[in-house]
Amino acid sequence: MNRFELIKRNAYELVTDEQIKNLCDSNHSPTAYVGYEPSGTIHMGHVLTVNKLIDLQNAGFKITVLIADLHAYLNQKGTSEEIQQTAIYNKECFTALGLTQKNTKYVFGRDFQLDPEYMLNVLKLARNTTLNRAKRSMDEVSRDSQNPYVSQMIYPLMQAVDIAMLDVDVAVGGIDQRKIHMLARGGARFYWI
Repeated sequence: MNRFELIKRNAYELVTDEQIKNLCDSNHSPTAYVGYEPSGTIHMGHVLTVNKLIDLQNAGFKITVLIADLHAYLNQKGTSEEIQQTAIYNKECFTALGLTQKNTKYVFGRDFQLDPEYMLNVLKLARNTTLNRAKRSMDEVSRDSQNPYVSQMIYPLMQAVDIAMLDVDVAVGGIDQRKIHMLARGGARFYWI
């Protein structure tokens, strides 16, 4: 199985095949990212994405796993203390599932998302994103899309900024993340300081 086939295996969609093929043909060491909200026990959804990350590692990618603790807080998934405990547990589980420590970097949201540059970029993206676009992006990730909190509207903007600030080549996620990833592709990279 060649590098591209390994990347495409069990993937619902690549945006786009051509861009991924070009990335495979380049000489640089590509990077991929996934973000996980530390909000409970590990389940099959995590296993599916971790398996894809392992495929990417086998295809020569370096992996960044964002433990999205601030996202979990904004999405009302627990107290700060509960979220931090779950974050540590999640990291241990991802390693146990087979992500190699050599090619995996774990980043906690709290380690960069409170920086002034990051927050300014969130505000710039907010200024250039319609309420309808933000709402469409958050509908899949919020608990109550009928009566969302403002924090849940900020969530997709932060995730789009995460992708750019972490400076990765590929964002990995379930189909529930597609609208947020398209928001990031559609303009987030153009608003940086």
